[in-house]
Amino acid sequence: MNFSFEKKDFKKLFIWYSISFAIVAFFVYGSYYFSGHSLIWQIDGSQQHLPLLINYRKALIEFLHHPFSGITTWSWKYGLGADTFQIYSYYTVGDIFAYLTLLFPASKIIFAYQLMIILRLYFAGLAFTYFANHFDLKKSVIIPGAMVYIFNAYLLYANVAQPFFTTAFIIFPLIILGLEKVLQEKSAWMLTFAFTWMLINNFYFAFILGIGAMIYLVIRVFFTYRKTLNYFLIFRKLAGSTILSLLLSSVLLIPELLAVQNSTRAGSTFANGLKFYPLYYYLALPSQLINGGNRDFYFWSALGFSSIAFFGVIYVLAKYRKYPVMTAIFILSGIMLLFPAFGAAFNGLMSPSNRWTLMLCLPVSLSVCILLEHVKKLSPKMLKYITITTAIYISIVGINYYFQNSEKLFIPIIFLFVFLGLIFWLRFIDYKHTYRWANILVLLNVILNAIYFETPYNGGFANEMLPAGAYDKLQNQRYAGLDSDIDNDNTFKVSTISNNYYLGEDFKMYNTLNEKLHGISSYYSLQNKYIGQFALNMQNVQYETNVPLQQFDDRSVILNFLGVKYLFTQLNQENDTKIPYGYHLDKTTRLIYDVNQNSSKNQQTRRYATKNNFPLLYWQDTAITPKNYDKLSVSQKERLLSKAVFTSSNNAKGLKKAKISNTDVIDIPYVLVSSRGNVIDTNNLEKLDANETYKLVLQLDKLKEKNNLPQNVELHVEINDIKYTPFSFKKQIALEEKNQTDDLTNGLLAANEKLAYYKYFRYHVLKGSPDMSYALNISSNLGTETIAQPRQSKTSFFKIVNSGTMNMGYFKNLPETLRLTPSKMGTYSFKLKVYAEPLNTSYDKEVAKIQKHALQNLKFNKHGLEGKITTNHTGILTSSIPYSTGWTATVDGKKAPVIRTNQAFVGLKLPQGTHKVKLVYNIPGLKLGMITSIIGLILLAISLIYTKFKKK
Repeated sequence: MNFSFEKKDFKKLFIWYSISFAIVAFFVYGSYYFSGHSLIWQIDGSQQHLPLLINYRKALIEFLHHPFSGITTWSWKYGLGADTFQIYSYYTVGDIFAYLTLLFPASKIIFAYQLMIILRLYFAGLAFTYFANHFDLKKSVIIPGAMVYIFNAYLLYANVAQPFFTTAFIIFPLIILGLEKVLQEKSAWMLTFAFTWMLINNFYFAFILGIGAMIYLVIRVFFTYRKTLNYFLIFRKLAGSTILSLLLSSVLLIPELLAVQNSTRAGSTFANGLKFYPLYYYLALPSQLINGGNRDFYFWSALGFSSIAFFGVIYVLAKYRKYPVMTAIFILSGIMLLFPAFGAAFNGLMSPSNRWTLMLCLPVSLSVCILLEHVKKLSPKMLKYITITTAIYISIVGINYYFQNSEKLFIPIIFLFVFLGLIFWLRFIDYKHTYRWANILVLLNVILNAIYFETPYNGGFANEMLPAGAYDKLQNQRYAGLDSDIDNDNTFKVSTISNNYYLGEDFKMYNTLNEKLHGISSYYSLQNKYIGQFALNMQNVQYETNVPLQQFDDRSVILNFLGVKYLFTQLNQENDTKIPYGYHLDKTTRLIYDVNQNSSKNQQTRRYATKNNFPLLYWQDTAITPKNYDKLSVSQKERLLSKAVFTSSNNAKGLKKAKISNTDVIDIPYVLVSSRGNVIDTNNLEKLDANETYKLVLQLDKLKEKNNLPQNVELHVEINDIKYTPFSFKKQIALEEKNQTDDLTNGLLAANEKLAYYKYFRYHVLKGSPDMSYALNISSNLGTETIAQPRQSKTSFFKIVNSGTMNMGYFKNLPETLRLTPSKMGTYSFKLKVYAEPLNTSYDKEVAKIQKHALQNLKFNKHGLEGKITTNHTGILTSSIPYSTGWTATVDGKKAPVIRTNQAFVGLKLPQGTHKVKLVYNIPGLKLGMITSIIGLILLAISLIYTKFKKK
């Protein structure tokens, strides 16, 4: 197919598209509205997109009112503190829709956020209609293509869950049009505009769309232009557009790239270690094409088009000589979907996430237009081909149904037959309004797909949306009013107890969303890599790439070190009695009794407070160097935080050397015993029975004999060098069948070997067995802690886990046993140590000493802070401020080197005396980016002037 850039009337197409969009959108978004839900996803929507939009809008208004006061470069409200550009760049800075919120009053921003979701989708469809209008297509066939383009499983999810994903659907058609203009030796300005928007909008999607544009360019040139192309001219235009767009976007792009490089994203395992996808992925992949109600994306192979898309694709493939470019794209895309390496390559060499399939929506939707354009001219041979391929396709999808039994396939399959009938009807019946029924049926198909995808009555996506009006409650009543008497202060943090604070099903307490109080947890795409390293080195079992700290497993010393002054908990929720040392009950809400007098269902929110929170910045004169630090256990490293600062040997010169005694952290001997009565070696734990559990029997008598039995301790279980080897697929099924036979409670009539085999065979296929995932759960009377290796299908939440330190809680007297439960059958090997960390008045004195040496008269500003301190001798100003190369410092007005302390935090070496300390944060790469963009603007002006005079 050839592009035509002749002017065409777009008005009628625009009107019919708008009407069609309004009809479908009524059902798509009405599914949320009429079930009492908002368009705010309870995970990313409520934790990232909306709160960041609100804060970014405030920052914009403040800048517009006071343009010469500069922008805020460092914010104390995002976790421990963060580079504002690193936070905003992924979500709002380059998003043109974010700036439309300036048109709304502050009281209507939640409404504006949801309106922008609908507008994005509308403009995505509009971009397709504009794109398709450049072909020799009837306007009546473009509308169904537009509906297929925007109302598919990918966007039914992403448009609401990750709103800015939709913008890529607007930009990509413009990129292709820009490339075609250049290839036809026309103006390159459209391509320059599209490239610049792509780079400014979001660096992640710029990477995906950039690769996609290059692949398209190679295919298009090879099949269409290779013999006629003026290669020198085209190369010059392409290079000029690319360079100019890179220069213009550098003000955002350079800081973004540096932010990615210095984030927890760097160094991820390529393709999560996968060479091939699990079997269930390949079984489900064929049905993914038309399964619009399906939310099991499986590595983001999210297609889910209207069923007519199947016929569009097979028609183009059958006419490969006429449509070689689209045929090549479909074949290449099919191959890319088969191997994780391609998904990882498009995903920044990280997890195998097939988000690149957003670009596949364009040719698939165009193929629908092509099919409908030629449906009246289909030959008997083509009709036979379509019928046979449909039968084969349904047979293949039926195999997947054997495993998944998904009722979500019913609507797509029904419409597959409906559209097959429509094709025959349109081919043989001479009807005045030929395409009206095609439009109606496509609308009906996408509407029913959307309803099935979203409505809450069958577990749809609406269940994951916040109820209408809930976001205001989250902001104002997150802590049930217990924060009302706490003053706004950047010098301390708040937190909750791990897995305790329940606000609704699947809602996570990742971010505080509170203007007054700042929590240690933060959930953003780009996180400070040093904070990530600190969490990993301290073996935080809650670590995630996007959420490196969370509640840090409620470990007392680390919470104190991070400045946590208040903890909020909820009665009768998990871990509600697992209160860290030094936190006392400070305030509660009114106790609400269960109407049926079941005390386990009584409700109350509680606030705990401590006096042991470390200051934000404080002086220490004792240090430990890497040589000695590396010899310590994790619990010893943690305990050392109140005694000394960890820094390089060079920075430690002139400071006292730290010591940690055997009484600071006590090694507790134990024996591991199976529920079957045998003693287990942790170097070879073979779990053959899913119901088998294990006890850690603490040998407290040995400690009593040595008068070394501690009291008032925090109990840690450190597990290192974890290796898990799953049994083979065949052995797992055999063991499951044997265990069912051995279970005497199943009864005589339960013995059905064929059913048991099918049940376990199906289960392990759908779970991707054998796989590397596992969980080690350890329980005490205070709760259960877990070290978990995620499945490789967790995409960006995948990580390699071979160690972890679990905080079992604070005990006055040590428990006699702990329960260990491996989650899966297989062979485990690990090193396990149990440590008791006494926390008492001795620890309180150490903290009091730290608080005595805090930086005084703290003043915070948009770029950092300043304060005064008096030191008796040389020492290091230590902090819980995340380290970054953007920090600069002055001491008494003179530049001072910023050093990294305790693995991840800002520090300064101070001589004896009274000092005025000032810390200033400059966004890395921003100055270079501004200079580069100014050069780009100058070149743009010169190019425009040259073009204007050339035309004259």
